[in-house]
Amino acid sequence: MNSWFRNPSVKTAVLLFIVMRLFLSGWAIAAQAINPLPPEPDETVRPYLGEPILDEGVGALLLGPWQRFDANRYLRIARLGYDDEQNSVFPPLYPLLVRGIGELFGGGSVANLIAAILISNVAAVALFALLHRFVWQETDQPTATRTVVYLALFPAGFFLLAPYTESLFILFSLGAIWRARHGRFWQAGGLGLLASLTRLTGWALVVPLAYEAWRQKTKNEKRKWWRRLPFAEPGVWLPLLGFIGFVGWRWRAGFPSLPVMYEQYWFQTTGLPGADLWTAVQTIFFGGAARAGHFTLYFDFFCAILLIVTTLFTFRKLGATLGLYSAMMLLFILLPASPFKPLFSFSRYTLAFFPTFMLLGMAGKRPWLNRLILYPSIALTLYFTGQFFSWGWVG
Repeated sequence: MNSWFRNPSVKTAVLLFIVMRLFLSGWAIAAQAINPLPPEPDETVRPYLGEPILDEGVGALLLGPWQRFDANRYLRIARLGYDDEQNSVFPPLYPLLVRGIGELFGGGSVANLIAAILISNVAAVALFALLHRFVWQETDQPTATRTVVYLALFPAGFFLLAPYTESLFILFSLGAIWRARHGRFWQAGGLGLLASLTRLTGWALVVPLAYEAWRQKTKNEKRKWWRRLPFAEPGVWLPLLGFIGFVGWRWRAGFPSLPVMYEQYWFQTTGLPGADLWTAVQTIFFGGAARAGHFTLYFDFFCAILLIVTTLFTFRKLGATLGLYSAMMLLFILLPASPFKPLFSFSRYTLAFFPTFMLLGMAGKRPWLNRLILYPSIALTLYFTGQFFSWGWVG
């Protein structure tokens, strides 16, 4: 155990987590003091979805600021199941974990919120440690450290510690790629299956896992040609099985299809990849009305361009497996199109692109680039978290 704690990746992860946890808790208290919320609920502006509002005592200071947006949807699923069809687009693993661990704290809404934060925070520490180790193996230790710091301090990085699925999903996804790198394809597929039961995008892991299986098998030219095909490693297809299982369960339960749900409740349809980019360009440069006047649109647009550029560089700098991972994730988030909310939540989705942060970590060896990445990130983190704690949408 002592040797485990002396591991540089674990030490870096724990230190980074402590700094982030203390900072976010302190800033949440300050933000509420600066901009106190109205005591009355408002299900249009501040949808608590039936969860009790924690606005008194220690709970108001430490737990209340995290009762925001999708967090309340996961908590409602954990408490009541899929009683609202709008919530049926969220896969079940995270709410199930919240409900199970919440029972250990006595059950109920507050216990579930504690469990949700605990799950996300433990997953974040594990993610930081695994990402540090993975990048160190792929590059070097300074690059690994910069990578995890850039991820944690990314303006939307606070979602990794919020009662959202971000840290758990990215941990499973990175873990799947990591185990595939070591030729453990059943383990990789199992982690991919967990990822697909956490977020819908998890099924996309099939492509990089299948490619990695093919890449490793082609090294051994003595194998029969059919043994070198990805089909010879059935474990890599488990992420797709998770997605199919969830969609099949929704159909058996009588819920409308996912495209119908997203069009009805989120005003999104499936269009040509990048259609939202053009809608955003019209608003930003030509006076369009979609999300006009929203600062987050500008940052989401920046994130979209960043992801497109770094995905191309990932193939060149980090190899096809990580390139395919980023490309599949990018394709998935570029498919939805909305005339009202283009590029919605792109800043939060950026967190899943760990190859992008690897590239930034490599670039950050230049001191001026390191400062150019860190200083705006810290400033925007203060703004984004302050907005989130005040019920302002940032991702």
